[in-house]
Amino acid sequence: MKRIVLFLLPLFLISCSQSKMLLKSLNNYQAPLNYLYDSKKQDSSKPVTTIAVERFDNNALDSVTSVAKINHKILPFIIYTYTELNFSVKLGQSSLDENYAGFFTKSFAEESQRTGCYALTENIDQSEYTIEFALDSCSVNSKYQRNTTVLFFLFAYSMYFQEIGSPAQTDLVMNVKLKKKGELVFEKKYSIHKIQPFITRKTLTIDALRADFITNMAESLSLSTKDCIESIIADINQSIK
Repeated sequence: MKRIVLFLLPLFLISCSQSKMLLKSLNNYQAPLNYLYDSKKQDSSKPVTTIAVERFDNNALDSVTSVAKINHKILPFIIYTYTELNFSVKLGQSSLDENYAGFFTKSFAEESQRTGCYALTENIDQSEYTIEFALDSCSVNSKYQRNTTVLFFLFAYSMYFQEIGSPAQTDLVMNVKLKKKGELVFEKKYSIHKIQPFITRKTLTIDALRADFITNMAESLSLSTKDCIESIIADINQSIK
């Protein structure tokens, strides 16, 4: 029992700094924002109606990724000791290789060209309609687990480490205003909730696992953005007919 206590003490002390160590490691990776534009293209003839993006307020996405320890578990036995650390990870702009506001407006323009019954223009003064986007809230969260198993033998011991990533959950709320010559004609708040499964590749190194973990969170945000944009364009089409 004495040698178990000797192992537990350093493991407990190490667990106190694991969140900072994990954050430092995750900060080494940046993931792309992208998704497949698979919507059916509409008639390519140029419509008369024009819309200009007047404003995009993006104050909801955190500037940096954060890590917080949720809980820990230590199970000491005579034959082995199991230690489990659980962390909550929140995605920030620092883990993305592209500014989210730029990604949204670029994706909105691409999707508008495919399925919108209008043409986007950069000339606000001469545009018939203007549109405003306000990102009210945007959070991408996931859990990360690190566990250690120490097997005790008569005159030796063996230690095993394992890390596990969890699905990413995105909650996105976007407020949209469509105006015609300054007069509000349409306003709606879009709320998107999406869970992106995390699929672990076989024979994955810790570095690759953590890179995939950040990428999965970025994919969750990308696909939530896709759902939001497609809903917005469908409503705009109905509003300007």
